Amino acid sequence: MNILSPFRYIKSLFFPRISSLITVYIDETALLHNLQEYKQSYPDIQFAPVLKSNAYGHGLVPIARILDKENLPFLIVDSYYEALTLRNNHIKSPILIIGYVFPETIKKSRLKNVHFTITSLSQLQTLHDLIRNPISIHLKIDTGMHRQGLLPSEIHQAITLIKHNPRLRLQGVCSHLADADSKRRKYNQAQLAQWEQSIQFFKTTFPDISYYHISASAGLLHTSTATHNLARLGLGLYGISTIENTKLSLKPVLKLTSIISGIKTIKRGDTVGYNNTFIASHDMTIATIPAGYSEGVDRRLSNIGQVEVAGKLCPIIGRISMNITTIDITHIPDVQVGDNVILIHDNPLSPLSVSHIADQCDTIPYEILIHIPPHLRREVR
Repeated sequence: MNILSPFRYIKSLFFPRISSLITVYIDETALLHNLQEYKQSYPDIQFAPVLKSNAYGHGLVPIARILDKENLPFLIVDSYYEALTLRNNHIKSPILIIGYVFPETIKKSRLKNVHFTITSLSQLQTLHDLIRNPISIHLKIDTGMHRQGLLPSEIHQAITLIKHNPRLRLQGVCSHLADADSKRRKYNQAQLAQWEQSIQFFKTTFPDISYYHISASAGLLHTSTATHNLARLGLGLYGISTIENTKLSLKPVLKLTSIISGIKTIKRGDTVGYNNTFIASHDMTIATIPAGYSEGVDRRLSNIGQVEVAGKLCPIIGRISMNITTIDITHIPDVQVGDNVILIHDNPLSPLSVSHIADQCDTIPYEILIHIPPHLRREVR
């Protein structure tokens, strides 16, 4: 007989384990496989996983806990809040924040081994005047994306500021390619030429810089001859690629499931869902799923998407609601309330793969993934 400790017994009374209506499954083996694929295919490059936007919908803390054991250069997040969340959950790896952070926040930060990306000359100037304790920074250069980063014409002024304030410790220099997932190479080549020209000033003035990075996952196909010793591993880490890379055999990490919550029969001519966008052409058996666009089922899949029940595809019928999706199960016998439903499949060849769903919605895989909300239960397996 399994006897609970007094604490666990009391906890079980007030916080009973409740079955999840929706579960995000995270495949740890697939995640680590993808990391190794990149390491083996690009042995001269270090890799820093990108965990911004809730680890691309996979779960910031669960993914960080897996990677915390891998002795990586650093984990990458977008915001100070994400860095704080990782430290509050006992993640010990170094962290690089690549998004903008208020200079006052950087000055007041007490987070250990957290480094900041400086995205403009004005931010660097303010930090130069404000900080009283050493901080580690990566300086972002705008090589042609024209979003964040110092312009090449501002590099000399930035170098002067850093040289005159020893508390500004330049750990890295970085940039970002604007067209890395395209077959067009001309713009990438122009950016890389600007990158090479820009970093020469830093290599001469600061020979001890640890990291030069311009490539994300897709950019690795364009940067084989570029000066860089680290790549930011984002979508590829999670087993999805927006470009064909024959070097890599990636495995999707995420699977999104729910259950059948209701079953009924409707007659020919009956309508389903908001605005009557689906009209039954025959008598049908339909089912509801307790997941809608608030839970990551994209509303653009209304009347065109599918889910999987008992190994068979079932059409989504009617408009997807905020928390409910309705499907046609007429062709599947013996479906019962509580049966499992796959909303996003971890098989890359499935019509329910992230890439296929993104194509159906005329968008990119990133958008499908990051719309899976943080509050859903993540289960690492």
